[in-house]
Amino acid sequence: MIESSVARRARRGLALWRDRGAEIRPMPAGGLSVPSCSEPGRSYWVSLVVEGRCGCADWRLRREPCKHIFAALVWAAKRRQRQPCERRVA
Repeated sequence: MIESSVARRARRGLALWRDRGAEIRPMPAGGLSVPSCSEPGRSYWVSLVVEGRCGCADWRLRREPCKHIFAALVWAAKRRQRQPCERRVA
């Protein structure tokens, strides 16, 4: 069975989050800074608004979620899980 390119990027995004998720940081102007896998010291700006955007070449070429977006989605989901629920039941 041939793996789709989106599934491959999702798998690579999960691996990126596992390996370097502690380096993902919110940016003051909005979005997240997600580290590059191939270029040490480099990171990409990722926005999760609407369908997501990334500053990497893969996203600019395909306009589809890249591994950086998938890593940011996992990071954001894990962060939401850690935050206490602020709803009060009356």
